[in-house]
Amino acid sequence: MDRIQELLMKKNQLMAIMQMMDRDASFDTEEGRVYAQYLVRTTLIQLEIDELNKEKAAQ
Repeated sequence: MDRIQELLMKKNQLMAIMQMMDRDASFDTEEGRVYAQYLVRTTLIQLEIDELNKEKAAQ
């Protein structure tokens, strides 16, 4: 499977989980920390997708 497709699937999974969580939870709670971790992962995945798209466009 294409790497971009894999990343998009993972991003969609993380976003679905995040929608069920409390985005206003304090970082002092477990849910707040987990939400922040998922947000960071989602952002890193999007950055990798953008980089792969740039590489494809340059070719």
